[in-house]
Amino acid sequence: MIPSRPRVAIVGGGLAGMSAALALREQAVDLDITIYEARRRPGGRAGSFVDAGTGDDVDYCQHVAMGCCTNFLALMNQAGLLSAFTRYQELQFHHPQFVASRFSSSAWLPAPFHLLPSLLRLRYLTWRQRAEISWATLLLMRTKSASLTDLTAQNWLSQHGQSPATIRDYWDVVIASALGESCQYVSMAAARKVFVDGFLSTKNACDVLVPTLPLSTLFGDRLASFVASKDVKIHNGTPVRSVAMLDNGSLQLNVNNENLVYDHVVMAVPCFAIVKTLDQATAIAAGLPADRYASVPTSPITGIHLWFDRPIIDQPHAVMVGTLSQWVFRREQDLGTTSPSSHYVQVVISASRGVRELSTDAVIDQVVAELRQAFPSAAGAKLQRGRVVTDPQAVYSLRPDVDAIRPLATTALPCLHLAGDFVQTGWPATMEGAVISGRLAASSLLKQRGHPPVSVDRGLQSSMLSRLLIRK
Repeated sequence: MIPSRPRVAIVGGGLAGMSAALALREQAVDLDITIYEARRRPGGRAGSFVDAGTGDDVDYCQHVAMGCCTNFLALMNQAGLLSAFTRYQELQFHHPQFVASRFSSSAWLPAPFHLLPSLLRLRYLTWRQRAEISWATLLLMRTKSASLTDLTAQNWLSQHGQSPATIRDYWDVVIASALGESCQYVSMAAARKVFVDGFLSTKNACDVLVPTLPLSTLFGDRLASFVASKDVKIHNGTPVRSVAMLDNGSLQLNVNNENLVYDHVVMAVPCFAIVKTLDQATAIAAGLPADRYASVPTSPITGIHLWFDRPIIDQPHAVMVGTLSQWVFRREQDLGTTSPSSHYVQVVISASRGVRELSTDAVIDQVVAELRQAFPSAAGAKLQRGRVVTDPQAVYSLRPDVDAIRPLATTALPCLHLAGDFVQTGWPATMEGAVISGRLAASSLLKQRGHPPVSVDRGLQSSMLSRLLIRK
């Protein structure tokens, strides 16, 4: 009689869950792996909706990667999907009162000074502001992350000579886009991660990679198909109602009113969903008390979807400063075309609490006015329709007290493991963090099975000068 393979259930088919499944396959082929995804398609929050006007898949919110996201990019390469991204090495900053400023790495200066010329060319900043930013950046490089865990970015920046205008026009612009939260709340340790790993350590770290496919196609179809090809079963539209510990050390899942028993379970869902799904006894035994995780504060992100009768922007994306709009993206597959279907743009607003207080029409009117001022081609364009989509729980609010309670992938129960960008990965709520968490959860499970762990990429190699100047 052939013994049955150990059964593994992964609750959640987002990037974390699919990353965990693939990582398990790297070291262990003797596992029966099943992913349960509550939505109609895998991909989690990186998903799309069907636009009624065109029938096209439209992303709820634009997702981008950076050059420093080495684990995410390795996953895309493994699945043969890296070609579905366009890499950009330049940003443009638009301010309503100034000519647009280009921001890119210097060809002749080494890291960590490679962005200094671009910083000095940001026209909307005064010379005093540029001096403030340069001084604070140098201090940040020389400050260890461990000493920043109890401080908000607002507090640290204010204590180190950053004026309210500088925080608003520079630090908050970058931090809100990268962390989905404002300087007022976010941990300075997390902000340091963005600036040091994402901008300073090496030249290619701040490259922006934008998907050329809808997220539902990229992750929900193609990545999911690759995962399924590795002998992983994926059940879509199948929420797990509860997870309970059994006396024999296994876990029982209630799925479609049927109780299923698994040797190991990877919970790859947001923190508030974990404690809602685990029964009370299991949560306590795992060291995941509901009162700690059920009310973790979150930060909303809003996507404003706009369709015009003609192209309004001749660049792939732009950073907006001094406006309600924060980023504007033109659909990648429309670049260089003039067809009637090529006039969609998306504006992204992170930490969008104020947006939720406005009517849909008021938001669209203000954003369109800002686009008309920033881009001459938009002046005569007719808005055909618009849609505002806000995810009130888009990311967890990475405050100092929240960062302190992020759990490990390993729990107190040998059969229960955690994935998802809330897990302690060293990264904020990003696609990179999600992929790392899946690999950490897989390593936790593999250790219990007596298999070697899977590796986590340590990131881009810093320049020698960066290693000398940046304190860990």
